[in-house]
Amino acid sequence: MTTVVALLGFQVVARFGMGRSFSWLEEVSRFAFVWAVYFGFVIAAEGDRHIRVSLHLGLLPTKLRLCMLTLADLLWLGFNAVVIWYGYQFTVSMFEFPYISQTTGINLVWVQMIVPLGFAFMSIRILQVMVRRWQTGEGPADARIGD
Repeated sequence: MTTVVALLGFQVVARFGMGRSFSWLEEVSRFAFVWAVYFGFVIAAEGDRHIRVSLHLGLLPTKLRLCMLTLADLLWLGFNAVVIWYGYQFTVSMFEFPYISQTTGINLVWVQMIVPLGFAFMSIRILQVMVRRWQTGEGPADARIGD
């Protein structure tokens, strides 16, 4: 996010301060923002702080709560596997048939590659959280409570 803010800040200074505009800065900052969002997903998954309705889980006994959370995470991993597979197929096709950005001249496969990579990294974090959850017996993190 620091890169995005720095690039856009430079673009504003260049446009209004120097009367010059760099068209590639806006596009590169957009690409960096997309990558930052996916890495944010990975960080949220690592901290077990992704969006879920967890009020009912607090009412369950510990073992049943762990089973329900594990089932939900297994479904999530199944979804991630589908996205990784089709994201990989899409990425391979973009290497074979490149789609070149108009302003930067780069193959957009390098931007789109974050989809399978992000979901793969997220899946690793989900597995780590599942193991930690069964070792400690703790439920999902309460996002309203700070670290």
